[in-house]
Amino acid sequence: MHRAGKKECNPVKDSPSGRIVTATDLIRHFAAHSRHALGEPVHIMNHGHVNLSLISRELFLRLNEGPTTVADDSRLAAKLDVILDMIPTMVILADEQLNLVRINLAARKRVEVSEEEVRGVHLSQVLTEPAHQFSIRALERVRDTGISEEFELSPPDRPSLVCRIKATSFPRGFALLIDEITDRVTLREQDARNAAYENLIDGWPGLARGNFNVRGVVTDMSSALATLIQTNESRIIGVRFATLFDASNRGAVSDAMEALLTAGQPFSLTATLLGSDAQNRAVWVNAAPLKSTGGQTGGVFLIGPSPLAVMGN
Repeated sequence: MHRAGKKECNPVKDSPSGRIVTATDLIRHFAAHSRHALGEPVHIMNHGHVNLSLISRELFLRLNEGPTTVADDSRLAAKLDVILDMIPTMVILADEQLNLVRINLAARKRVEVSEEEVRGVHLSQVLTEPAHQFSIRALERVRDTGISEEFELSPPDRPSLVCRIKATSFPRGFALLIDEITDRVTLREQDARNAAYENLIDGWPGLARGNFNVRGVVTDMSSALATLIQTNESRIIGVRFATLFDASNRGAVSDAMEALLTAGQPFSLTATLLGSDAQNRAVWVNAAPLKSTGGQTGGVFLIGPSPLAVMGN
């Protein structure tokens, strides 16, 4: 029983959320309680009262920052709006009913709308092109399942344009993140095509291929070249391309390499590889410049049986 008019104190009921332990238990199992405090506070009861709490450093720093004001939130939102309008990714934010909340500059240019006229409008009335309907259905699936989706899409009227689209959940709503990746897809297709050509060359007996840099030094090669020269691949990488040939042809190869590396002039000639068998000394050498956006970066070469030897057979 307790005196009338005096409120009974329940230390468990009156404490904030978290685990409550006694001071003795904290001392005995401090390591376990410390790990638990990383997720939620551990309140320490001593003589029936909770006066101390064990919290994580992250929570302490967050509490030490103090409460944010409406003005702080507004300034932060304004800064985020500026950042959103600076990035090339198209960003469209919607609420739980898929009504538009925010559309950044990149997306506004693509859809050709102003944010004022579409804010609060359902996405189906903003993204009216047939290709956009797939994105809206993806958002609806995210809303139903909670699972984000990511896919690539090309508009029917612009098949050369490729976009990567991510539909995902967002605090109090959903987000569409759209990046144009046409250049990356083109590079991916070029890489696949180059790999196919390399496999084709490597499968042809007697053909060797490789690259050299702007100094004429071999940087990459197929194993067939080591077989033709009768040496290890490690002894070819890092040497000048012209030194792979017999002294009687080295000057002609060096001159052709000079013209290729300085003027971008491809060449084709017959020369003799070092270490070749006596019956197969003459080979056909073809090289072309390798260029990038920054200029010429070297060249590529193809070595195979001499045309005269092929014709003689």
